[in-house]
Amino acid sequence: MRRSIIVVEDNPADSRMLKMALARRDSTIATLVIDDGADALKFFSSHADTLPCDLILLDLNLPRVSGFEILEFLKSHPQLKRTPVIVLSGSSTQQDVERCYRTGANCYICKPTGLDAVFTMIDDLIRYWFEQAQLPTVAASVRMN
Repeated sequence: MRRSIIVVEDNPADSRMLKMALARRDSTIATLVIDDGADALKFFSSHADTLPCDLILLDLNLPRVSGFEILEFLKSHPQLKRTPVIVLSGSSTQQDVERCYRTGANCYICKPTGLDAVFTMIDDLIRYWFEQAQLPTVAASVRMN
């Protein structure tokens, strides 16, 4: 079964590292990067009746629409709320962590520094979310690169 991940990340270096780590871990994982909060909200709005991916990696500090707003949107829709959302943030403040979990985040991870740490984090995430956890079936109609 082909898996898919949407990465909502505005920092080009961070999104490149995440894509590289995902491809290294499993080249069959389809990855879509959305680099703007408003574009992410538009994408998810247009797929509100389907599960657009298996997993969402979400940054909090995004242009135009914050990651908090995207998380609130995702968790307020019956279909979208079934998709696990992993918050990947540079913030380690307890206030941000608590707000994300209150809103429905499935996991909160402070962004690792360095490529090796990113590789390790992605290995751990993929092992848990795609090899151990049971996830809902994603709609086949959504195309990913």
